Amino acid sequence: MKPELLNLHHSDWGWKQSVPYSQAVVGGEYIFIGGQQSLDSAGQVLGKNNIAIQTRNVFENLKKVLETAGLEMKDLVRLNTYYVFDGDDSDATSFWEDMTRIRLEYFPDPGPAATAVRVKGMPYPDQLIQIEAIALNRKEQHSRQRIMPAESWDWSISVPLSQGWRIGQKIFVGGQISADAVGATVFPGDVKKQTRNIYNFIRNVVEDAGGNMGDVAHIKICFKHEKGSNIANEGLSLILEETSSIFSENKGLVVSPFGVDLLYPGLVLEIDAMAVIDEERRAITLENDGGRYLSSTFADGICVDGEIYTGGQVAITEDGSVIGQNNIGEQARIVFGRLQSIVEQSGATLDDAVKLNIFLVGESNVEDDFHRVTKIWKEVAPNALPALTAVHVHELALPGLLIQADLIAVK
Repeated sequence: MKPELLNLHHSDWGWKQSVPYSQAVVGGEYIFIGGQQSLDSAGQVLGKNNIAIQTRNVFENLKKVLETAGLEMKDLVRLNTYYVFDGDDSDATSFWEDMTRIRLEYFPDPGPAATAVRVKGMPYPDQLIQIEAIALNRKEQHSRQRIMPAESWDWSISVPLSQGWRIGQKIFVGGQISADAVGATVFPGDVKKQTRNIYNFIRNVVEDAGGNMGDVAHIKICFKHEKGSNIANEGLSLILEETSSIFSENKGLVVSPFGVDLLYPGLVLEIDAMAVIDEERRAITLENDGGRYLSSTFADGICVDGEIYTGGQVAITEDGSVIGQNNIGEQARIVFGRLQSIVEQSGATLDDAVKLNIFLVGESNVEDDFHRVTKIWKEVAPNALPALTAVHVHELALPGLLIQADLIAVK
Protein backbone atom coordinates (compact mmCIF):
# COMPACT_ATOMS: atom_id res chain seq x y z
CA MET A 1 0.00 0.00 0.00
CA LYS A 2 1.37 3.41 -0.93
CA PRO A 3 1.84 5.93 1.88
CA GLU A 4 -1.08 8.30 2.42
CA LEU A 5 -0.32 11.76 1.07
CA LEU A 6 -1.44 14.92 2.81
CA ASN A 7 -1.35 17.61 0.15
CA LEU A 8 -2.69 20.98 1.24
CA HIS A 9 -4.89 22.78 -1.25
CA HIS A 10 -5.51 26.01 0.70
CA SER A 11 -2.77 27.72 -1.39
CA ASP A 12 -1.07 29.27 1.61
CA TRP A 13 2.33 28.72 0.02
CA GLY A 14 3.82 27.02 -2.99
CA TRP A 15 6.88 26.66 -5.20
CA LYS A 16 7.73 28.76 -8.24
CA GLN A 17 7.41 25.66 -10.39
CA SER A 18 5.37 22.49 -10.06
CA VAL A 19 7.20 20.00 -7.84
CA PRO A 20 6.54 16.26 -7.21
CA TYR A 21 6.40 16.49 -3.43
CA SER A 22 3.81 16.42 -0.65
CA GLN A 23 3.36 18.71 2.31
CA ALA A 24 3.19 15.65 4.54
CA VAL A 25 2.93 11.88 4.26
CA VAL A 26 1.38 9.38 6.65
CA GLY A 27 3.78 6.49 7.03
CA GLY A 28 2.36 3.97 9.48
CA GLU A 29 2.76 5.25 13.02
CA TYR A 30 4.03 8.68 12.05
CA ILE A 31 3.31 11.67 9.87
CA PHE A 32 6.37 13.04 8.08
CA ILE A 33 6.11 16.78 7.42
CA GLY A 34 8.28 18.41 4.78
CA GLY A 35 10.14 21.66 5.30
CA GLN A 36 7.62 24.47 5.84
CA GLN A 37 8.54 27.82 4.34
CA SER A 38 7.64 31.50 4.28
CA LEU A 39 6.42 31.67 0.67
CA ASP A 40 3.22 32.83 -0.98
CA SER A 41 1.18 30.74 -3.41
CA ALA A 42 3.48 31.78 -6.28
CA GLY A 43 6.69 30.89 -4.45
CA GLN A 44 7.65 34.47 -3.59
CA VAL A 45 9.34 35.01 -0.23
CA LEU A 46 7.24 36.62 2.49
CA GLY A 47 8.98 38.72 5.12
CA LYS A 48 12.29 39.28 3.33
CA ASN A 49 15.14 39.98 5.77
CA ASN A 50 12.77 39.57 8.72
CA ILE A 51 13.35 36.42 10.75
CA ALA A 52 10.40 37.13 13.06
CA ILE A 53 7.87 37.27 10.20
CA GLN A 54 9.33 34.23 8.45
CA THR A 55 9.47 32.19 11.65
CA ARG A 56 5.84 32.94 12.40
CA ASN A 57 4.81 32.06 8.85
CA VAL A 58 6.52 28.66 8.86
CA PHE A 59 4.99 27.76 12.23
CA GLU A 60 1.53 28.81 11.05
CA ASN A 61 2.00 26.59 7.99
CA LEU A 62 3.16 23.74 10.24
CA LYS A 63 0.03 24.14 12.34
CA LYS A 64 -2.16 23.95 9.23
CA VAL A 65 -0.46 20.76 8.08
CA LEU A 66 -1.03 19.20 11.50
CA GLU A 67 -4.66 20.32 11.51
CA THR A 68 -5.16 18.73 8.10
CA ALA A 69 -4.06 15.44 9.69
CA GLY A 70 -6.27 16.02 12.74
CA LEU A 71 -3.25 16.75 14.93
CA GLU A 72 -1.88 19.50 17.16
CA MET A 73 1.55 20.83 18.03
CA LYS A 74 1.63 18.56 21.08
CA ASP A 75 1.71 15.55 18.73
CA LEU A 76 5.17 16.51 17.42
CA VAL A 77 8.01 14.19 18.43
CA ARG A 78 10.81 15.68 16.30
CA LEU A 79 11.37 19.18 14.97
CA ASN A 80 14.29 20.25 12.77
CA THR A 81 14.96 23.93 12.11
CA TYR A 82 17.30 25.19 9.39
CA TYR A 83 18.02 28.91 9.47
CA VAL A 84 20.20 31.44 7.66
CA PHE A 85 22.25 34.16 9.35
CA ASP A 86 24.96 35.97 7.42
CA GLY A 87 26.33 38.06 10.28
CA ASP A 88 29.34 37.50 12.50
CA ASP A 89 29.47 34.30 14.53
CA SER A 90 29.55 36.39 17.70
CA ASP A 91 26.06 37.70 16.87
CA ALA A 92 24.58 34.29 15.92
CA THR A 93 23.44 33.45 19.44
CA SER A 94 21.41 36.68 19.69
CA PHE A 95 19.84 35.95 16.30
CA TRP A 96 18.94 32.40 17.41
CA GLU A 97 17.41 33.71 20.63
CA ASP A 98 15.31 36.28 18.72
CA MET A 99 14.10 33.51 16.41
CA THR A 100 13.45 31.18 19.34
CA ARG A 101 11.31 33.72 21.20
CA ILE A 102 8.85 33.43 18.30
CA ARG A 103 9.22 29.66 18.30
CA LEU A 104 8.41 29.60 22.02
CA GLU A 105 4.92 30.87 21.23
CA TYR A 106 4.30 27.63 19.34
CA PHE A 107 6.29 24.99 21.23
CA PRO A 108 4.14 22.68 23.35
CA ASP A 109 5.33 21.87 26.87
CA PRO A 110 6.86 19.34 26.91
CA GLY A 111 8.13 19.91 23.40
CA PRO A 112 9.62 17.68 20.72
CA ALA A 113 13.20 16.51 20.43
CA ALA A 114 14.70 19.27 18.29
CA THR A 115 17.70 20.27 16.22
CA ALA A 116 18.45 23.76 14.91
CA VAL A 117 21.39 24.44 12.62
CA ARG A 118 22.60 27.42 10.63
CA VAL A 119 22.87 26.66 6.90
CA LYS A 120 24.07 28.67 3.94
CA GLY A 121 20.67 29.18 2.35
CA MET A 122 17.37 27.78 1.13
CA PRO A 123 16.07 26.88 -2.33
CA TYR A 124 15.15 30.52 -3.00
CA PRO A 125 17.07 33.73 -2.20
CA ASP A 126 16.00 35.73 0.89
CA GLN A 127 14.58 32.71 2.71
CA LEU A 128 15.78 32.68 6.31
CA ILE A 129 14.15 29.62 7.88
CA GLN A 130 12.65 26.21 7.12
CA ILE A 131 11.12 23.77 9.60
CA GLU A 132 10.39 20.05 9.16
CA ALA A 133 8.81 17.68 11.65
CA ILE A 134 7.65 14.21 12.56
CA ALA A 135 4.37 13.80 14.44
CA LEU A 136 2.79 10.77 16.06
CA ASN A 137 -0.27 9.52 14.20
CA ARG A 138 -3.09 9.45 16.74
CA LYS A 139 -4.54 6.35 15.08
CA GLU A 140 -1.57 4.51 16.59
CA GLN A 141 -2.08 4.14 20.31
CA HIS A 142 1.44 4.33 21.72
CA SER A 143 2.49 5.58 25.12
CA ARG A 144 5.04 8.40 25.06
CA GLN A 145 8.00 8.69 27.37
CA ARG A 146 9.87 11.98 27.60
CA ILE A 147 13.62 11.51 28.07
CA MET A 148 15.50 14.18 30.04
CA PRO A 149 18.72 12.66 31.46
CA ALA A 150 20.13 14.22 34.62
CA GLU A 151 23.58 14.31 33.04
CA SER A 152 23.03 16.54 30.04
CA TRP A 153 23.58 20.00 28.63
CA ASP A 154 21.01 22.80 28.47
CA TRP A 155 20.05 25.65 26.17
CA SER A 156 21.21 29.25 26.64
CA ILE A 157 17.60 30.34 27.24
CA SER A 158 14.81 28.36 28.87
CA VAL A 159 12.89 26.25 26.32
CA PRO A 160 10.38 23.41 26.74
CA LEU A 161 12.17 21.18 24.22
CA SER A 162 13.08 17.60 25.05
CA GLN A 163 16.39 15.77 24.82
CA GLY A 164 14.53 12.72 23.58
CA TRP A 165 11.26 10.80 23.29
CA ARG A 166 10.53 7.10 23.28
CA ILE A 167 7.41 5.99 21.41
CA GLY A 168 6.96 2.24 21.06
CA GLN A 169 10.29 0.82 19.93
CA LYS A 170 11.64 4.11 18.60
CA ILE A 171 13.82 6.61 20.42
CA PHE A 172 14.13 10.11 18.97
CA VAL A 173 17.24 11.99 20.16
CA GLY A 174 17.35 15.75 19.68
CA GLY A 175 20.42 17.58 18.43
CA GLN A 176 23.25 17.13 20.92
CA ILE A 177 26.13 19.58 21.33
CA SER A 178 29.20 19.69 23.56
CA ALA A 179 27.86 22.22 26.04
CA ASP A 180 27.28 22.59 29.77
CA ALA A 181 24.21 23.33 31.88
CA VAL A 182 24.09 26.98 30.75
CA GLY A 183 24.81 26.35 27.06
CA ALA A 184 28.51 27.21 27.14
CA THR A 185 30.78 25.20 24.86
CA VAL A 186 32.76 22.35 26.42
CA PHE A 187 36.10 21.44 24.78
CA PRO A 188 35.99 24.44 22.37
CA GLY A 189 37.55 23.67 19.00
CA ASP A 190 38.51 20.07 19.91
CA VAL A 191 36.84 17.78 17.36
CA LYS A 192 37.60 14.45 19.03
CA LYS A 193 36.65 15.49 22.55
CA GLN A 194 33.43 17.18 21.41
CA THR A 195 32.47 14.11 19.38
CA ARG A 196 32.99 11.79 22.34
CA ASN A 197 31.12 14.17 24.64
CA ILE A 198 28.16 14.29 22.29
CA TYR A 199 27.99 10.51 22.00
CA ASN A 200 27.99 10.32 25.79
CA PHE A 201 24.93 12.58 25.76
CA ILE A 202 23.29 10.41 23.08
CA ARG A 203 24.08 7.30 25.13
CA ASN A 204 22.42 8.87 28.18
CA VAL A 205 19.22 9.55 26.23
CA VAL A 206 19.10 6.11 24.60
CA GLU A 207 19.86 4.23 27.83
CA ASP A 208 17.37 6.29 29.85
CA ALA A 209 14.82 5.23 27.25
CA GLY A 210 15.65 1.55 27.78
CA GLY A 211 17.88 1.03 24.73
CA ASN A 212 21.60 0.89 24.06
CA MET A 213 24.01 2.29 21.51
CA GLY A 214 23.59 -0.85 19.41
CA ASP A 215 20.01 0.25 18.76
CA VAL A 216 21.02 3.53 17.11
CA ALA A 217 19.95 3.36 13.46
CA HIS A 218 20.48 6.83 12.01
CA ILE A 219 22.65 9.81 12.90
CA LYS A 220 22.80 13.24 11.30
CA ILE A 221 26.18 14.93 11.65
CA CYS A 222 26.24 18.70 11.22
CA PHE A 223 29.95 19.55 11.08
CA LYS A 224 31.36 23.06 11.24
CA HIS A 225 32.33 24.69 7.96
CA GLU A 226 35.50 26.76 8.03
CA LYS A 227 35.59 29.40 5.32
CA GLY A 228 38.49 29.18 2.89
CA SER A 229 40.09 26.06 4.35
CA ASN A 230 39.93 22.27 4.39
CA ILE A 231 39.56 22.16 8.16
CA ALA A 232 35.92 21.08 7.95
CA ASN A 233 36.68 18.05 5.80
CA GLU A 234 39.57 17.12 8.07
CA GLY A 235 37.25 17.58 11.03
CA LEU A 236 34.62 15.34 9.45
CA SER A 237 37.22 12.61 8.98
CA LEU A 238 38.00 12.76 12.71
CA ILE A 239 34.29 12.74 13.58
CA LEU A 240 33.69 9.68 11.40
CA GLU A 241 36.70 7.90 12.90
CA GLU A 242 35.35 8.47 16.41
CA THR A 243 31.86 7.46 15.30
CA SER A 244 33.16 4.27 13.70
CA SER A 245 35.00 3.37 16.89
CA ILE A 246 32.03 4.02 19.15
CA PHE A 247 29.61 2.07 16.95
CA SER A 248 31.98 -0.74 15.92
CA GLU A 249 29.58 -3.37 17.35
CA ASN A 250 26.46 -1.78 15.90
CA LYS A 251 24.45 -4.02 13.56
CA GLY A 252 23.92 -1.41 10.89
CA LEU A 253 24.05 2.37 11.13
CA VAL A 254 23.44 5.05 8.51
CA VAL A 255 24.82 8.57 8.62
CA SER A 256 24.11 11.86 6.82
CA PRO A 257 26.83 14.51 7.29
CA PHE A 258 26.85 18.06 5.93
CA GLY A 259 28.65 21.33 6.63
CA VAL A 260 27.00 24.15 8.58
CA ASP A 261 27.80 27.12 10.76
CA LEU A 262 27.15 26.48 14.43
CA LEU A 263 25.53 28.53 17.16
CA TYR A 264 27.87 28.74 20.12
CA PRO A 265 31.50 29.89 19.75
CA GLY A 266 33.90 26.95 19.76
CA LEU A 267 31.36 24.32 18.67
CA VAL A 268 32.56 22.09 15.84
CA LEU A 269 29.59 19.74 15.41
CA GLU A 270 26.03 18.87 16.36
CA ILE A 271 24.53 15.38 16.08
CA ASP A 272 20.99 14.07 16.37
CA ALA A 273 19.98 10.43 16.28
CA MET A 274 17.17 7.92 16.04
CA ALA A 275 17.32 4.48 17.65
CA VAL A 276 15.02 1.50 17.14
CA ILE A 277 14.86 -1.50 19.44
CA ASP A 278 14.48 -4.27 16.87
CA GLU A 279 16.59 -7.43 16.87
CA GLU A 280 15.60 -8.15 13.26
CA ARG A 281 17.16 -4.99 11.84
CA ARG A 282 19.00 -5.54 8.58
CA ALA A 283 21.83 -3.47 7.15
CA ILE A 284 21.86 -2.76 3.42
CA THR A 285 25.15 -2.31 1.59
CA LEU A 286 25.18 -1.89 -2.17
CA GLU A 287 27.40 -4.33 -4.06
CA ASN A 288 28.91 -1.47 -6.05
CA ASP A 289 30.89 0.57 -3.51
CA GLY A 290 30.88 3.63 -5.76
CA GLY A 291 29.26 6.53 -3.95
CA ARG A 292 30.66 5.59 -0.54
CA TYR A 293 33.15 7.63 1.45
CA LEU A 294 32.44 5.83 4.72
CA SER A 295 34.05 2.91 6.52
CA SER A 296 32.45 -0.53 6.62
CA THR A 297 31.01 0.33 10.04
CA PHE A 298 28.32 2.29 8.24
CA ALA A 299 25.63 0.89 5.96
CA ASP A 300 24.08 2.45 2.85
CA GLY A 301 20.69 1.78 4.34
CA ILE A 302 18.98 -0.02 7.16
CA CYS A 303 15.66 -1.86 7.29
CA VAL A 304 14.23 -1.70 10.79
CA ASP A 305 10.73 -2.00 12.27
CA GLY A 306 9.17 -2.01 8.81
CA GLU A 307 10.93 1.18 7.72
CA ILE A 308 13.95 1.89 5.53
CA TYR A 309 16.44 4.62 6.35
CA THR A 310 19.23 5.51 3.96
CA GLY A 311 22.45 7.30 4.67
CA GLY A 312 23.40 10.39 2.70
CA GLN A 313 24.15 9.30 -0.87
CA VAL A 314 26.62 11.11 -3.14
CA ALA A 315 28.21 10.68 -6.58
CA ILE A 316 31.72 9.31 -6.32
CA THR A 317 33.62 6.39 -7.85
CA GLU A 318 35.02 3.37 -6.01
CA ASP A 319 38.37 5.15 -5.68
CA GLY A 320 36.71 8.19 -4.11
CA SER A 321 36.78 10.51 -7.15
CA VAL A 322 33.81 12.85 -7.57
CA ILE A 323 31.66 12.12 -10.62
CA GLY A 324 30.22 14.98 -12.65
CA GLN A 325 32.34 17.86 -11.45
CA ASN A 326 30.26 21.04 -11.88
CA ASN A 327 27.33 18.98 -13.19
CA ILE A 328 24.60 18.72 -10.59
CA GLY A 329 22.26 16.95 -13.01
CA GLU A 330 24.69 14.07 -13.50
CA GLN A 331 25.33 13.84 -9.77
CA ALA A 332 21.60 13.90 -8.98
CA ARG A 333 20.89 10.95 -11.28
CA ILE A 334 23.58 8.90 -9.57
CA VAL A 335 22.38 9.87 -6.09
CA PHE A 336 18.72 9.07 -6.82
CA GLY A 337 19.76 5.84 -8.53
CA ARG A 338 21.58 4.77 -5.37
CA LEU A 339 18.53 5.59 -3.25
CA GLN A 340 16.43 3.48 -5.60
CA SER A 341 18.81 0.52 -5.34
CA ILE A 342 18.84 0.69 -1.54
CA VAL A 343 15.06 0.60 -1.12
CA GLU A 344 14.67 -2.10 -3.77
CA GLN A 345 17.05 -4.36 -1.83
CA SER A 346 14.50 -4.18 0.98
CA GLY A 347 11.58 -5.14 -1.22
CA ALA A 348 10.27 -1.59 -1.58
CA THR A 349 10.33 1.09 -4.28
CA LEU A 350 10.74 4.84 -4.35
CA ASP A 351 6.93 5.03 -4.35
CA ASP A 352 7.18 3.99 -0.70
CA ALA A 353 9.30 7.03 0.19
CA VAL A 354 7.68 9.18 2.87
CA LYS A 355 10.48 11.69 3.41
CA LEU A 356 13.24 12.98 1.12
CA ASN A 357 16.09 15.25 2.24
CA ILE A 358 18.21 17.07 -0.36
CA PHE A 359 21.36 19.00 0.52
CA LEU A 360 22.68 21.29 -2.20
CA VAL A 361 26.08 22.96 -2.47
CA GLY A 362 26.60 26.14 -4.47
CA GLU A 363 28.36 29.48 -4.33
CA SER A 364 25.24 31.57 -3.88
CA ASN A 365 21.79 31.05 -5.46
CA VAL A 366 20.77 27.38 -5.84
CA GLU A 367 17.26 28.03 -7.16
CA ASP A 368 18.03 26.73 -10.67
CA ASP A 369 19.84 23.71 -9.24
CA PHE A 370 16.89 22.93 -7.00
CA HIS A 371 14.40 22.88 -9.87
CA ARG A 372 16.79 20.92 -12.08
CA VAL A 373 17.20 18.27 -9.37
CA THR A 374 13.43 18.21 -8.86
CA LYS A 375 12.83 17.40 -12.53
CA ILE A 376 15.33 14.55 -12.35
CA TRP A 377 13.61 13.13 -9.26
CA LYS A 378 10.32 13.15 -11.18
CA GLU A 379 11.97 11.26 -14.06
CA VAL A 380 13.52 8.66 -11.75
CA ALA A 381 10.45 8.27 -9.51
CA PRO A 382 7.39 9.54 -11.43
CA ASN A 383 4.88 8.17 -8.91
CA ALA A 384 6.73 9.11 -5.73
CA LEU A 385 5.49 12.10 -3.74
CA PRO A 386 7.48 12.23 -0.50
CA ALA A 387 7.53 15.10 1.92
CA LEU A 388 10.59 17.19 1.06
CA THR A 389 13.20 19.22 2.87
CA ALA A 390 15.80 20.89 0.65
CA VAL A 391 18.49 23.20 2.01
CA HIS A 392 21.64 24.90 0.76
CA VAL A 393 24.62 23.76 2.85
CA HIS A 394 28.21 24.98 2.92
CA GLU A 395 29.83 21.71 1.90
CA LEU A 396 29.60 17.95 1.82
CA ALA A 397 32.11 15.24 2.64
CA LEU A 398 34.34 15.86 -0.40
CA PRO A 399 35.14 18.96 -2.48
CA GLY A 400 33.24 18.92 -5.76
CA LEU A 401 30.12 17.23 -4.41
CA LEU A 402 27.07 19.30 -5.32
CA ILE A 403 24.24 17.18 -3.92
CA GLN A 404 23.58 14.66 -1.17
CA ALA A 405 20.22 13.02 -0.50
CA ASP A 406 18.74 10.56 1.96
CA LEU A 407 15.25 9.24 2.50
CA ILE A 408 12.86 7.28 4.69
CA ALA A 409 10.56 4.70 3.17
CA VAL A 410 7.78 2.69 4.80
CA LYS A 411 7.07 -0.78 3.45
